[in-house]
Amino acid sequence: MEKSQGFRVAGATADIEFIAVNRANEQDVIFWEDIQAVFPGVKFVRRGHVVLSMLRDSNGIINNPRRIKHFPNEVLGIELSTTIDSTLATMDEQIDIHSAAPHATIHPESIPISPPSEVFSGQSQPAASEPIVVSSAAEPRLTTLRRLNTTDVHNVSTAMVEAIELADKSGQPLTKEQLTTLLKSKLNSGLPINSAFESTVFRKLDTLHDQGATTQQIVLKILEVQKQMSDRLILIQNRTEAILTQQLELAEFPIPRLFIVLPEKVSKYDATNWVRTKFRLYFICECGVHTQTEEGKTPHHLHLARHEGYVIREPTEFFKKYGPFLVLMLELIKISTSIASHAVPALVTFKIIELADSVQQTMETITEMIDYSLECIDKQTEKVHASCLGDLDDSDNRPSRTQQDLTNYLKNVEGLEGVELRQLGSFLTASKADNLLGNLYRMSTSDGHVKWVCRDHYRAGYQKVQVEKLRNIVESSGGKFDEQLGTVEMSLKSNIAATEFFAALAKAKGVIELIVDFNWECAWKDVDALRKAIKGSSVSTLHVDLQMFKPKPSLLRTQFSSSVHSRYAPLSRLMEPIQLRSVHLILPEDIIRLSNFTPTRPSHLYKLTFKMIIGRNDDGKVAKVLAEVSKSNSMVVSCYCSTEEKGAQALWQALKTSSTLAALILDRFRIREKGTQALAEALKTNSTLTTLDISGNSIGEIGAQALSEALKTNSTLTTFDMSGNKIGELGVQALSEALKTNSTLNTLNLWNNPIGEKGAQALSEALKINSTLTTLNMRYNGIGERGAQELAEALKTNSTLTSFNLWNNSIGEKGAEALSEALKTNSMLTTLNLRMNSIGEKGAQALAEALKINSTLTTLNLRMNSIGEKGAQALAEALKPNSMLITLEMGSNSIGDLGAWALSEAVKANSTLATLDLWNNSIGEKGAEALSEALKTNSTLTILNLRMNSIGEKGAQALAEALKANSTLIALEMGGNSIGDLGTWALSEAVKTNSTLATLDLWDNSIGDLGVQALSEALMTNSTLTSLDMGGNSIGEEGAWALSEALETNTNLTTLNLCNNSIGDLGAQAFSVALMTNSTLTTLDLRGNSISGFGAQALSEALRTNSMLTTLDMGGNSIGEEGASALSEALETNTNLTTLNLCNNSIGDLGAQAFSVALMTNSTLTTLDLCGNSISGFGAQALSEALRTNSMLTTLNLRLDLIGDLGA
Repeated sequence: MEKSQGFRVAGATADIEFIAVNRANEQDVIFWEDIQAVFPGVKFVRRGHVVLSMLRDSNGIINNPRRIKHFPNEVLGIELSTTIDSTLATMDEQIDIHSAAPHATIHPESIPISPPSEVFSGQSQPAASEPIVVSSAAEPRLTTLRRLNTTDVHNVSTAMVEAIELADKSGQPLTKEQLTTLLKSKLNSGLPINSAFESTVFRKLDTLHDQGATTQQIVLKILEVQKQMSDRLILIQNRTEAILTQQLELAEFPIPRLFIVLPEKVSKYDATNWVRTKFRLYFICECGVHTQTEEGKTPHHLHLARHEGYVIREPTEFFKKYGPFLVLMLELIKISTSIASHAVPALVTFKIIELADSVQQTMETITEMIDYSLECIDKQTEKVHASCLGDLDDSDNRPSRTQQDLTNYLKNVEGLEGVELRQLGSFLTASKADNLLGNLYRMSTSDGHVKWVCRDHYRAGYQKVQVEKLRNIVESSGGKFDEQLGTVEMSLKSNIAATEFFAALAKAKGVIELIVDFNWECAWKDVDALRKAIKGSSVSTLHVDLQMFKPKPSLLRTQFSSSVHSRYAPLSRLMEPIQLRSVHLILPEDIIRLSNFTPTRPSHLYKLTFKMIIGRNDDGKVAKVLAEVSKSNSMVVSCYCSTEEKGAQALWQALKTSSTLAALILDRFRIREKGTQALAEALKTNSTLTTLDISGNSIGEIGAQALSEALKTNSTLTTFDMSGNKIGELGVQALSEALKTNSTLNTLNLWNNPIGEKGAQALSEALKINSTLTTLNMRYNGIGERGAQELAEALKTNSTLTSFNLWNNSIGEKGAEALSEALKTNSMLTTLNLRMNSIGEKGAQALAEALKINSTLTTLNLRMNSIGEKGAQALAEALKPNSMLITLEMGSNSIGDLGAWALSEAVKANSTLATLDLWNNSIGEKGAEALSEALKTNSTLTILNLRMNSIGEKGAQALAEALKANSTLIALEMGGNSIGDLGTWALSEAVKTNSTLATLDLWDNSIGDLGVQALSEALMTNSTLTSLDMGGNSIGEEGAWALSEALETNTNLTTLNLCNNSIGDLGAQAFSVALMTNSTLTTLDLRGNSISGFGAQALSEALRTNSMLTTLDMGGNSIGEEGASALSEALETNTNLTTLNLCNNSIGDLGAQAFSVALMTNSTLTTLDLCGNSISGFGAQALSEALRTNSMLTTLNLRLDLIGDLGA
């Protein structure tokens, strides 16, 4: 039977039209011309609320003829338009300017221009200095835009033609000077923003007068310019409108979507040298009517963000990928029009910060830069590009293109999809601290759409007091508030905390994305309180973890019988706020017992997803879950399962017919070969699954072969985890054949599958052809030198892979040399992991040569490769000119002090490296001193790992001096270096003045009480340090008291590790005193500190009042039954502790019984470690009784206890 695709006009009740499916490039597609034949005037096609893009080839160019993807068993929506083609056709029919006789009388009224816009009826036109702002009404917006701009141009042309004809009739034709004066007067009053039109007409007048043209010819040319101007406005406005409408739904992709690219310097295009030009990407502020306030004085028109821009690393590849979109943005700005509720002002207002102090930014300057970018894009794509108004002159820069060329080209310009936006970062040069947002903020409009605006426009409706209050509530509870992204992540642990948070959320108005975890046994009223808070907020994207949602039994009896007021009705009502666009809910497991919870997606939502952690359920429950969920085609579900093969069969059957399942996690599912074959059959018909994890299932070669066959036809799977499955050479060979035809998979994990060099060879052949895979993990596969050489050959031609993991594959120096040669030409790979591969000095030297040429690699892991001093020296030389590498891991490579010295010289010159890992390299104090000198001048390094390097006291003192001058380092790891008290004292002095360091690791450094006293004094004044690791030292009770006093005043430290010291009971008592007043510490590690029941009792007193500590580790002490009893009593009232480790503390059965009592009332503890505590079956039995009522505890560790059959 011939395949077909169903279509229906969106919003209509007409019959479904079926169009035949064609096969092209191993894909089922529908050609656009076939759609146009059935639906004349089709604007775009929707799948639900998502606008479908045209399919592209491996270079990112839209296929010709144009086509869209086939979606079996679905009906796609058709959006009709009367815009581009029909308008042009009408204009060409009614007037043929190009064929008009030179002296024919042209009547302007014959040109079909719509009447003036109703927006300005009864009002005067805007002043010349003001941008035109268009109404934001959804339907009439497009028409209004077209009438405004074409009418402006038409009015000017009409007035000029009338004046010229009147002069002719009087027998005194206008001179060139009079024509110029007339044109200026009309443009100044009638066309306030389209300066490109003005300059084009002036150029034409000069040319015509030089040729001795008659006034009628001049009229003809003016009308020609008018028509071309009007047509371009219509075309560009329509395509931009469609793109912005499509992208309004990209709320979940946290990166700005409007940008342009300009050269750093104004220059003339040179085909031989342009690749050496530095280009910068500038994001555009999307301000407009949605940012205007009554009292605001800030102009609300599109403008470049106040940012220096991002340098583009690979302009050739960048223009290939983003060229069509860039052309449209550049043309839009050059024409200076109004679009999609945004005003685009005169070109001269687009100030570029990079040029602000050195170049006068005239309109001509920016025009030259735009023309240069357009010229480069033209040369890098083999398609016809849209011409700008400058094409109307006689310059040689960009040849004129016909109107039909422009029409054809703009039809193919598509908006950027989410994956394309996410890939922007791989082309841009930015420091690790830069978030690639260009100083823009994400905000939500009143109708729920997401916009990216600059700080000034974001602050226009800013409520500072309410935002600060929300920030304090979120951060004091251990949550995160990113104001720039408008994102809040919050774990609510009680009804009281939820009430306070909801009240602040509704008033702050700055939160767009809310990720909230109901981390207590919440009821329906708590969920409804969240709904009310969202209703009054600006939240458009909502993620809620409701695994703990359990209405009281009394409510169940009174309400469950009613289908309208069911137990889970609040979950459906949570989706009601109309500004919501995306909702993701993690549901409680017992929802699988309900058959009436099948909510449909409200019309205002474009995405509704559910996730259920099903666990080890029998086959009936698993099948029921998927069957019930499949009843609603508006839901997408992520399913995490673990069951036996019998249950798997039911799951596969449900998967065949499910139209909602998007992610399936089958980690250690034990499906083996037979189950895999059934899964493969299901994948052949399933059209929704995008993520599949079958790691640790021992599917073998046969299972891999079956799944490979499914991948050849499956067109939805994008992420596939096959790690730990013993697929071997034959399995990966079959998979490679699938990759040659599959066009959707972008992430593949093959870790630990012993594929060998033959398997690597097969994958290499696939990578030469595949054009979608971006991430490939081949860790621990024994591919050897030959395998690496084969893969290196593939990298020379592959243009999509960005992340490649070859950890522990024995590739040796020859394999490293082969990969180095590939890196010299590869322009896509950004992350390469070669850890544990024995590449040696020669391998490192080869990689160093590649780094001097490569311009894309940002992360390189060379840990444990025996590269030695010479290898380090070679890499150091490469780092000096390299301007791309951000992270370099070189731990355990025996580079010594000479290698460290060479790297320090490189760090002085390098301006991009942010993370340097030199763990376990025997650099000594001389190496530390050299690196310290580099830190004094380096301004990019943020993380430095010097663990286990024997730097001693002098090395620590040198680093301390560097910290006094350095202002970028945020993390310094110095564990295992024997710095002693003197080294610690020196670091303490630096910490007093340093204003950036946030993490300091001093583990195992022979630090005693004197050293910790000095550091405690520094903590009293330091305002940046948040994490301090002093485990494995010699700190006693005096040091503990010093730290305790510091914690009473310090308001920044959140994590303190003091494991394996000797603070004893008195030290525990000291920390108890500090915890009663400290309001920031969330994690405290006191393992192995000789604390008895007395010390535990003191700490339990602090836990009764402390409201911040979430993790307490007291493993390996001797608190006994008394200490356990005291801590358990504290848990009955404590409402914030989530993790408690008491392993190896001899608490026995009595201690276990005490904790069982606490667990019956505690509603926050999720992890309790009681391993190695001599708990017998009686103690385990008591704990099991508590678990019958406790619904919060997720992890209970009784390993190495003696629970026996009774406890089990």
